[in-house]
Amino acid sequence: MTAIEAEVEDEEEDEDRRDRPDLAFLQDFNRTRDPATGTVPRERLLVAQQRAEELLTLQASQRASVGTLSSATWTERGPSNVGGRVRAILIDPADASGNTVWVGSVAGGLWKSTNATSATPIWISVDGFMANLAITSLAYDPTNPDIMYMGTGEGFYNADAVRGLGIWKSTDHGATWNQLASTAPPASADFYRVQRLAVQQGTGYVFVATRTGLFRSKDKGATWQAVLQPAGIRMADVKISANGTIFVGAGIFQTGGLYRSTDNGDTWTNLNTLAGTGLPAPSVGYHRIELACAPSDANRVYAIFTSSTDILLNIYMSKDGGNTWATIRKPGGGDFTNGQGWYCLAIGVSPTSPNTLYVGGLDLWLTNNADAPQTAVPTSGATWTQTTVWSTSKTATNYVHADHHAVAWIPPTSGTATKAYFASDGGIAYSANANATTPTYGQRNNGLNITQFYALALHPSDVDYFLAGAQDNGTQRYTKAGGQVTTEATGGDGAFCFIDQNEPQFQFTAYVYAQYRRSTNGGSSFSTLNLSAANGQFINPTDYDSRSNTLYGGWTVDNFFRLRSATTAAASAVSGASLGAGAGMVTHLTVSPNNQDRVFIGTEPDFAGGTSTQGHLYRVDNAAATTPTVTLLYTAPAGMSISSVAVETGNDAHLLVTLSNFSATEAKVLETTDGLNTTDPVVWTKRQGDLPDMPVRWAVFDPTNNKRALLATELGIWSTDDLTPANPVWKPSSTGLANVRVDMLRIRASDQQVVAATHGRGLFVSDVLKDQPMPVELTSFTGQATEQGVALRWQTASEQNALHFDVERAAKGQSFQLLTKVAAAGNSTSLRNYTHTDVTVGSGLYYYRLRQVDQDGTVAYSPVVTVTIKPSMAPLLTSVYPNPFVDQLTLQLREPMSGNIVTTLTDLQGRTVYTYTTQSVSRLLPVPVSTSLAPGHYVLTVRAQGQKAVRRVIHR
Repeated sequence: MTAIEAEVEDEEEDEDRRDRPDLAFLQDFNRTRDPATGTVPRERLLVAQQRAEELLTLQASQRASVGTLSSATWTERGPSNVGGRVRAILIDPADASGNTVWVGSVAGGLWKSTNATSATPIWISVDGFMANLAITSLAYDPTNPDIMYMGTGEGFYNADAVRGLGIWKSTDHGATWNQLASTAPPASADFYRVQRLAVQQGTGYVFVATRTGLFRSKDKGATWQAVLQPAGIRMADVKISANGTIFVGAGIFQTGGLYRSTDNGDTWTNLNTLAGTGLPAPSVGYHRIELACAPSDANRVYAIFTSSTDILLNIYMSKDGGNTWATIRKPGGGDFTNGQGWYCLAIGVSPTSPNTLYVGGLDLWLTNNADAPQTAVPTSGATWTQTTVWSTSKTATNYVHADHHAVAWIPPTSGTATKAYFASDGGIAYSANANATTPTYGQRNNGLNITQFYALALHPSDVDYFLAGAQDNGTQRYTKAGGQVTTEATGGDGAFCFIDQNEPQFQFTAYVYAQYRRSTNGGSSFSTLNLSAANGQFINPTDYDSRSNTLYGGWTVDNFFRLRSATTAAASAVSGASLGAGAGMVTHLTVSPNNQDRVFIGTEPDFAGGTSTQGHLYRVDNAAATTPTVTLLYTAPAGMSISSVAVETGNDAHLLVTLSNFSATEAKVLETTDGLNTTDPVVWTKRQGDLPDMPVRWAVFDPTNNKRALLATELGIWSTDDLTPANPVWKPSSTGLANVRVDMLRIRASDQQVVAATHGRGLFVSDVLKDQPMPVELTSFTGQATEQGVALRWQTASEQNALHFDVERAAKGQSFQLLTKVAAAGNSTSLRNYTHTDVTVGSGLYYYRLRQVDQDGTVAYSPVVTVTIKPSMAPLLTSVYPNPFVDQLTLQLREPMSGNIVTTLTDLQGRTVYTYTTQSVSRLLPVPVSTSLAPGHYVLTVRAQGQKAVRRVIHR
């Protein structure tokens, strides 16, 4: 077992580990990188963004046709009370109260509040596209506070390929922002990852710490000069003291050093290389260095050094501008970063007291006597208090989310600073008594919708009930009508989740790898269902079949797992099955909506060095059997991964597959109507059309029209109203939705509502698929429960080239199935009435729709009609077979019955020719018939428990 796996396995069930951002990052990096370059070229999103803006502007001017997918409007569903990862805080220097604040999230964009100290602040998203920027740093120009800078690109990971989009600048006090052309990638590769920004008092010089060095601009961002570039060393932090001295922490997963410049960045000294400073020599080995300068004392500087194993090495303090340094006693005597010093590390000094400072890692620690004499380490020196506990109740006054990234004190107009903001993986927290012996804290995430969801699940009938799995914020549970406030169903990292569509009291959530949680009481509580802490992906692709109660998911290289009877089974009942050598790791599973024994499985290359160099798509028949049948349907281009497969309801041969990689040459959307082929190579057609080059993470067919599709992409939701052209036209379907990464789309069968899980802006819902217009003019469509079954009636005002109506039915939680075909009038301008009685139903909830088929093969769907059959209303007789019959009929009743059950046969002249009476039968009632009965047509009548049922039968 690896260290990572052991770490996961050792966690307590009620306190799942909060985050492994490195593993989440690595998984996403592998699936999105361009195979041609080995990098994730996020600058291409600028081209996609420009295209989206042009199309949205055109749509607005032309008023997109009602019913087109591009006319979709989206409603935000939060959560408004959870938050997400924030790395940057900027307090407005023009607001002495400290209420006006900008915060930068790594996936949800730039946000502003003018009442951030309020218990329920109002947050406004500054710019929709910024939801796609990993914002890491914010700073204003002390010489002109109307000028502000924003750095992008989260470069703290141990990899060089995840990029930001340079530096953005505002000249109107944060109202509007524009990318600095001097930093725009790919031309300016030095600004792919901006860790920190700092602007010097007096000069207005801008200093930027990036992965390739420290850069300075003397002309407010127009041009840049590299002023510090130790060979191959990445910059982690830059801070400027009150007297203009510049300090830089160099080294991310490498030993760099603490550098100082006293001449505006012209020359630099690595203080770690000087004897007698008190700092560790490079030979000691250290990695990330986080810095803080005391605003009230230009000579007071603090530095947190992490070790070469990314735990806390030491905290150092200088009282003479960096000439000499003293070691400060460690908070709690150990490692407050919890081994994640490379990732979560924060320090903030009070603006009025140089001895009061916070440090943050997993939790926050405070000292008010940082310069206390220290004669014996670690038993004397600064007194530290752990002021927050991430694992306590979220309503506790010492609760703040784990993994801290920034501390921002509010400068007081007079007296001692007492107020501060704190940025973490859970958003923003605030304390009004931050310097107290026992500070109290409150979350300030109301409306700060920056939650990073991976997946969601829909309740089959409750339109306000959702589950959604989030990075570092567990699985959130939505229950309130139209509301955005959620509760945490299960903790840790959230992932795939499911609600049984037939028995919604059964629900599943996922932690990392193949570790799941199960509820048998409608989500009120969950128990552990850990299949493996080592197998599967970090965020493990999974699907659940409500018909067979089988859970499927990724397992080991070339394998997937099955857990049959997952609603009750023990974890030990899990079994693996092979896709075949060279398949790779599973990235996606979709259980067929038409065949519960069939699963479509996508994979990725084996990035650990295995035999698979490309992703594949497989059809697995008899998927839950001991030895399933595996058929290869598609092999992706080298280095590319399958992200999803959509299956047409009613037709397993019709598939839409998507790929998640950037690629300037390869299609990310492909279609086939050959998905059931077992002998010849499957024919695929590229459906990229004019879709910009960006990852496509999920696809769904419009269930009312199989020529239409919605895509979840890196830049919002895109759609086409016609897949059939050689180059389909794709348009953004993002009105009301930020241009943010979307990981999943789900459609509720009962009402056709579409729900999108975004990775940075929470959930959004749309009714774009509801009540789509039909090619015929349908004036009514109704369903009514009767003794004979469900009576369906519909009327058309006009028809043109209409061929027939497919009457389709779905039981609660099931996909629609064909009941019968009813011939259409063809061409008509007068009222036409149609009827059909569904006699094959029992008690329960049923959904009906019409699939209108034109003579040219075009199809469209009616609105869905819902009918509830109470047990007392269910048809007495559900089926009769065989028909025609010879000497016996078998009647299937709705339920076992007692008392007289009388069956009669009447000829077409109304004469009763046969009577059969019996008592207390099961659902199946055999009725023997004399062979002397003359061949012909008869009326069968069954009477029982005060009801009767009538059918026509034929005797041969």
